[in-house]
Amino acid sequence: MSHRSMAWGWPLALALVGSSTSLAYAEVTPRPECRPPAALADIAPGAASASPTSFLRIGETVYFVANDGEHGAELWKSDGTAAGTVLVKDIRFGSDSANPALLTELNGGLLFTANDGTNGFELWKSDGTREGTVMVRELNLGEEGGNPTDMLVLGGKAYLAAGDHLTGRELWVSDGTFEGTRLLKDIHPGTGTSISARSMRRMGNALFFTADDGTHGFELWKSDGTEAGTQLVKDIAAAEGSSYASQLTAVGSTLFFTANDGTTDDDLWMSDGSESGTVRVRDIFGKPLHPAPDELEAAGSKLFFRLDDELTGAELWVSDGTSGGTRRVRDIHAGATGSNPRLFAGVGETLYFVAEDGASGAELWRSDGTEAGTVRVRDIRLGSAGSSPLALTAADSRLFFTADEGSGVALWVSDGTEAGTRVVDPAVAGQAPRALTFTGGTLYYSAQEGSRGREPYSLSPAFLGDCKPPDLTCPADVEVIATSTEGAVVHYAPAQATDTASDVTLGYSTPPGATFPLGDTEVRVTASDSAGNTASCSFTVRVGAAPSGGPEDSGCGCTSGFAADAPWLLLGALAPLMARRRRSS
Repeated sequence: MSHRSMAWGWPLALALVGSSTSLAYAEVTPRPECRPPAALADIAPGAASASPTSFLRIGETVYFVANDGEHGAELWKSDGTAAGTVLVKDIRFGSDSANPALLTELNGGLLFTANDGTNGFELWKSDGTREGTVMVRELNLGEEGGNPTDMLVLGGKAYLAAGDHLTGRELWVSDGTFEGTRLLKDIHPGTGTSISARSMRRMGNALFFTADDGTHGFELWKSDGTEAGTQLVKDIAAAEGSSYASQLTAVGSTLFFTANDGTTDDDLWMSDGSESGTVRVRDIFGKPLHPAPDELEAAGSKLFFRLDDELTGAELWVSDGTSGGTRRVRDIHAGATGSNPRLFAGVGETLYFVAEDGASGAELWRSDGTEAGTVRVRDIRLGSAGSSPLALTAADSRLFFTADEGSGVALWVSDGTEAGTRVVDPAVAGQAPRALTFTGGTLYYSAQEGSRGREPYSLSPAFLGDCKPPDLTCPADVEVIATSTEGAVVHYAPAQATDTASDVTLGYSTPPGATFPLGDTEVRVTASDSAGNTASCSFTVRVGAAPSGGPEDSGCGCTSGFAADAPWLLLGALAPLMARRRRSS
């Protein structure tokens, strides 16, 4: 009897499942990062400008400096919503500005410098609350302040160049507490200043900077965070002469910089942190007076810089740290004029920069360090005017920048290809963007919109990628008759899903082939693509009770139809055909 139930039941289920020809279409949900760029808030209401700068994201909070027209330039924070964009503290009370600067993350908190109007520029910290925003320590007593110029984090502590009346500008260290903020070493004993402002760089587990100890002149120094480990790397210019090591740039475990050994103008040097490993890379000119390398920038394993070799003008050069590997990449503007490459930005192994080839004006270029791989990315503004790209900003594998294609300065993005270099619609990204900063996986900047002044904006790079959810269509609603007291096993048609960018994964709240109970069951279908975009739809499986005297009473186990007597109507329609077939045989 059970065999007879299976033989009749499944063919009838296939014939009778599905009572509706209408299909259910999907609700789409792009991933959260796909929200379009938008102003965080109108901090300075109306046409006034907040002119935000110095963005730094820590966790889910971005800190920045802005002026609301009432409190001056002060510390603000935002969680990405207008309601959550607020003044942290009016450090310099009233309309005067505290001008916070050097915003730096330390162990999940914020360190910065500010002027409260009484103590001058000193070291401050904040946990994001008004009460938790306080001066760490008055480095230099009085209104003059310690005036820190550099701040870097190494091994869970912040190192800064700051000065006081007793020791001059020296190397300080701070763990964010009063007790843990102290002078690390008085490099130039007495009141003399040692550290050159804005020279500090980190490479590996050491800090490098330029300092004068009063004996050797301004030379290259390093520190491992201890007093004993803060020492001169090499006296490049003999005796009291200064090499003025500058443009310190780390490429892996090699520090490149420019220096003057007292016999020639500035040349390209390199150091591994040891005296013997600090050497001139190449004597390019072979004479004392010559142009100096400029705008040193790392891109992957290479160092790029600009140099006028007095033959081709200022062009792009590259170095791998060897004499033979230090060379001009390409004569972009043929002849002695030079393309004047500038505004370097490294994205992986690729260098982006602005150059002029003599025909298309100032446009965006890229280089992999080879002549063939040094090309214009796109002629954004056709003709000789040039789009004049500015604010080149690396953002993971993309580059953001501003450019003017003839209708005003707008935000642009590039993946290094001509097709992938495009404007971000000013209607959503704002106009005349400035202060581009990529932090915490998000691009922050200032922009104007309509009659509103310059305000803070945010843009997730995900918005420019795959933000289109899959196309999803659910099957029609299903109606069946119970085949047992538990309901019915239903094999419904699969949902249909497609995606233009990746494969799609389908999920069902109740899979086909499951036993559905009596009554209505909503089946929720979710389609997900590899980027995290989703689409969902639902349909209903209705399991009706078997008719009195029907399959359950007879024991045939017949699968359902649309109405209670549908199986018997179908059998009635088939009976004459079966009888004629027997007669014909």
